[in-house]
Amino acid sequence: AAATAAAAAAAASDAHSQGVDPAVVSSSTSTPRGLSAQQYVDALGLIAHPEGGFFRETFRSGSEPMSSKGKTDGEGDLMPSPQRVGGERNVLTSIYYMLTFDSDRQWWANNMSDHIHYWHGGGSLTYHLVHPGGSYERRVLGPRADKGEVLQLVVRGGSFKCAHLEKGAGDFVLLGEGVAPGFDFRDFAFVSASELKALLPADKYEELACFLKERPENDFDDYYDKPTTRA
Repeated sequence: AAATAAAAAAAASDAHSQGVDPAVVSSSTSTPRGLSAQQYVDALGLIAHPEGGFFRETFRSGSEPMSSKGKTDGEGDLMPSPQRVGGERNVLTSIYYMLTFDSDRQWWANNMSDHIHYWHGGGSLTYHLVHPGGSYERRVLGPRADKGEVLQLVVRGGSFKCAHLEKGAGDFVLLGEGVAPGFDFRDFAFVSASELKALLPADKYEELACFLKERPENDFDDYYDKPTTRA
């Protein structure tokens, strides 16, 4: 216990010296390797994400990651996408994504592209999904395969989803997301209350309406132009 307390104090002191709010650094948010949530944010260069949590784009086909601010880079590797604005998309994108104790939910949203989520570390993440056909499903991304958690989760394009940290299963989760055709904010939209009511039975809506974003944006450049490590 003394060693744990000393480690926590050292982490807080280190965070303070780097100008980071020590409140987000906690020994309880550690992996077996000893990295806290804030240390992952710092080491991976993660910034706040519009959907909640933190992220960094690590790959965009034929392009410099992050340079196109979440939109298709016309100078990159492209594939025809005739049903989408502009008619083309980068072939593939990938990001790191993290939810933490202080930013513990991913708001309801819809995206036209297929997503594959890969668990990297920390605790477990609960997803609530409404598939394109209208069926609801709850899945958990995490390391406990013996308890029904999955290390990879496929979410088909056109699905509606939200997510939150699984209670009692860690104070942060780090994952990767591969998206094809590549992510473009023009293919993305937050879900409104009226849309969610139409998607879910009344009791399920009451349970999950708390994951609707109160003030959804439709322009996201500020997340890139004025990045913050506090979501």
